[in-house]
Amino acid sequence: MQTARTTIEIDKELLKMAKQMAIEEDKTLKEIVHEALERLVDIDADKRYGAKRRQVKKYPFHAYNLGKIKGTLSREEIYDWL
Repeated sequence: MQTARTTIEIDKELLKMAKQMAIEEDKTLKEIVHEALERLVDIDADKRYGAKRRQVKKYPFHAYNLGKIKGTLSREEIYDWL
């Protein structure tokens, strides 16, 4: 992910609350602002484009080695076996 630097003006109390939140959640202020901005952009995108715009959640899955292929059967051999 590429990042860009910018300067913004924030209300002092809001900045103080954001810093406190960062401390409580063991995150950096940058992470707190980034997450909040992502949520805002997602909410706005939902309003503009509907639910289609939402990102699909990715779930990890595990693959298991089932061993080597012991042989191959043709379709005819399978039907003969049945």
